Amino acid sequence: MRHYFHVSLESHPDLQSELTAFAEREGHSIVFTQRQQPTWRVCTAYALCELIKTALADQHIHDKVLIHTDTDLLVSGKAKDQLQNHRIGCGNNFFKFSNVRWKWTEKAKADRRVQRFTQEMLDGDVSKLRSGRVCGAFMPWPVFQLFGVLYNHYFKDDYFKKKPQRVWPVTEIAIPSILHFLEGQDAVFQRPLIDVPKEKKVPRKAIDRLLQKGDQFGLKKIGRDTSSEAFQHLMHLQAQAAEEA
Repeated sequence: MRHYFHVSLESHPDLQSELTAFAEREGHSIVFTQRQQPTWRVCTAYALCELIKTALADQHIHDKVLIHTDTDLLVSGKAKDQLQNHRIGCGNNFFKFSNVRWKWTEKAKADRRVQRFTQEMLDGDVSKLRSGRVCGAFMPWPVFQLFGVLYNHYFKDDYFKKKPQRVWPVTEIAIPSILHFLEGQDAVFQRPLIDVPKEKKVPRKAIDRLLQKGDQFGLKKIGRDTSSEAFQHLMHLQAQAAEEA
């Protein structure tokens, strides 16, 4: 297994060196992007650009690619089974331009990169746009190679940097829309391997539920409160797993 890291431009200056030391100590194979980009809370777009460039230039062949963010992951041992038994995971939801409940709809509609992708690759048919998440999306390496070229062709520019007020989670439209374009509009994908709890404050039982399911990779939001019962429970489980290993 090989890990590709993008360390945000806003991160602590020692983070990359600390991650490098940890990887060497634990025997992990990691590669850092040469360029650091800013990452806003609702936007991992530029980080994904750098990760794609790094992975494609690495000359290292993979079986599957799993995309995720720094979302305080709880790793399930059976996630490997999901990756082996299923081709692509990113969800199957259509993006509806009339969706007034999603607070980013208007920004998505106004994004000229989405407009260009729709016009050039989807014959101008906005009904072919999909929605999903970057967290936990996965695909075979050959698909990732094609996906990466398309993503960096259509979504690599400085659209947000010029006007930060336009920031929205473009990856939630770009990733599933590109994958459905490549695989066909009728393709049925698995959902991403990371759960998003409905609660603002993640309870301990959410971790236990995830472990019982056994087919997920991680859980968002745990690390927002390091003094919480859920976070302390996670630390205990990780220490226990390390001892058993």
